[in-house]
Amino acid sequence: MLAGFYVLALLQLVAGVALAVWIGTVASGVIAAKLGVAVFIATVWAVGYGTWKALRTKRSAPQGLPLPRHVAPYLWGTVDELARVVGTRPPDEIYLVPDVNAAVEERSRLMGLIPGPRYMYLGMPLLQAFTVSQLRSVLAHELGHYSGRHTALGGISYRGRLALERTIGYIGSGNVAGWVFRGYGRLYLIVQNSVSRRQELEADLASVQVAGRQAAAGALREVKVLAAAFSFYLERYVGPGLEAGYAPEDLFAGFGELLRARTDEIAELRRDVPDGERSVWDTHPPLAERLAAIAAAPESPVAVDNRPAWILIPEPASAGRALQQRIFDSGQLTTLPWEQFTTAAVNNRLQQNMDALLRAISRTVGAPVPHVGAVLDLVAAGRLDELTAGIFPNATGPETREHFADALAALLSLAAIRSGRARWQHSWSGPAKLVGADGAELDLTEVAALALDPATHTEARRQLAARGIDVAAGQHVEQRVTARRAEIYAGIVNMVVDKKRTDVLVLSHGLLLVPGVARLKASTAKRRLANWINSGDPQELAATAGNRFIPYEEIVAAPLTRKFPVKYELTLHGGEKLEVRWGGESEEVGEGAEMLAKALAMATN
Repeated sequence: MLAGFYVLALLQLVAGVALAVWIGTVASGVIAAKLGVAVFIATVWAVGYGTWKALRTKRSAPQGLPLPRHVAPYLWGTVDELARVVGTRPPDEIYLVPDVNAAVEERSRLMGLIPGPRYMYLGMPLLQAFTVSQLRSVLAHELGHYSGRHTALGGISYRGRLALERTIGYIGSGNVAGWVFRGYGRLYLIVQNSVSRRQELEADLASVQVAGRQAAAGALREVKVLAAAFSFYLERYVGPGLEAGYAPEDLFAGFGELLRARTDEIAELRRDVPDGERSVWDTHPPLAERLAAIAAAPESPVAVDNRPAWILIPEPASAGRALQQRIFDSGQLTTLPWEQFTTAAVNNRLQQNMDALLRAISRTVGAPVPHVGAVLDLVAAGRLDELTAGIFPNATGPETREHFADALAALLSLAAIRSGRARWQHSWSGPAKLVGADGAELDLTEVAALALDPATHTEARRQLAARGIDVAAGQHVEQRVTARRAEIYAGIVNMVVDKKRTDVLVLSHGLLLVPGVARLKASTAKRRLANWINSGDPQELAATAGNRFIPYEEIVAAPLTRKFPVKYELTLHGGEKLEVRWGGESEEVGEGAEMLAKALAMATN
């Protein structure tokens, strides 16, 4: 398939030159020359550039925490034993990684004819949750990739895919040669993924050979369960704190606590593991197919070892902390014990949400709202209906007041925390709870409901004062949304915003408009935008003079006024209007057009 890619380029070159020669016989030589140059750039130059860049790309050094033989002799002894059983050379190095996964690679040379160094990567969560039998099954599966020579051509496959991607990226979307290459690129991936699925089934047989059918099948299902649990853990417990600039004191110990505290939910996950569906784009077969192949394999009489897998490495807790130091940038994050980490994370998220609410109230009343006390003053002044209509325009009837009561309760919670009269109580079995100074759960919903009723508003204020809650302590911190800690999803180069060439980046918080560069080739502009996306942090770019960041919450309406070429009419709070349309040289990066449409739809709903 990789050879066919270069043959295809040669055929396109020959066909293009032949067409240029023919045109030269029936039209002017200038037209023929222009066509010849275009064909050359789209074939020889583009393929040469893509291949040159791929060959120059150096594979990164192995990532993770190295586990040398003298540090983890039991693990290495197990790996050596299993390598002999499946008939292959063991890895040269083993690395502990933060994923719910295990993998191997071999950096061979000369088209895979000369063996290279072998690396094995072992996920820390597997060591935390697996039994020894299950881990042996996973290790045997990975070693099966070695014995089946699945990794021998890994370097060629990696660089071949890079060459395809870079060639396709260099050719403009309107170039016919690019259409052909893109079609071939999809075919290449389909074939490569088909081979990968077959190799996974072959490697599963090594698992059965070493650990038996029960352990092999159990390990496959357990990986799915652990992956779901770890994803939940990162999203609910770790992510909010990282977003606020903090790191937990012991990341992997926390995951172990979660598994022990939520045994019923983990058991439910085990009962509901999805079997999956086959797709030509998948690198692994669906779970049901793999389990059926394992059930049909010859059984191996292997004794079950239900000891915890972490016994294979010395001091797993220390290893987890050392791994955490490698994956987190200690210079950018403040490390806190779990209780403090949870408090900082939840407070940051609550402050962000309340800042957004206070900004909405400010826009509704046309004046700054500096703190929670000012919101109560507006309610006392009889402006409740105005507030609810401005903040919840799609709600009707009594539900508008119910929504506002919930929002006000959250604002009062923020004031209680900032007054030092409440704190968050960390829990592994559920969400963090807001508790008062006495340690009892604090719910300010009833006080918020009292504050909305003119007859009991004064009583609500009295109760807040009696609890020591200073409503002015709930300050409005972020008066306007910025690009700080925003994610970059995608982008479009050379769009036209109010008749000016503009690169548009779609962020998690808003749109970033960067003035385009006149006479800059589309391919160069795309690479520039791709570099911004890969940088991961748009804050500095948003702060650059001439660039403009538009938060989604400032967009009132964004109707699609023309489907082809696409044109949006944006209306911002304050009445400003912006015309955003697709230009003749517009090119998307990372599904920019689709992401822009989704972002604008969500911003105005």
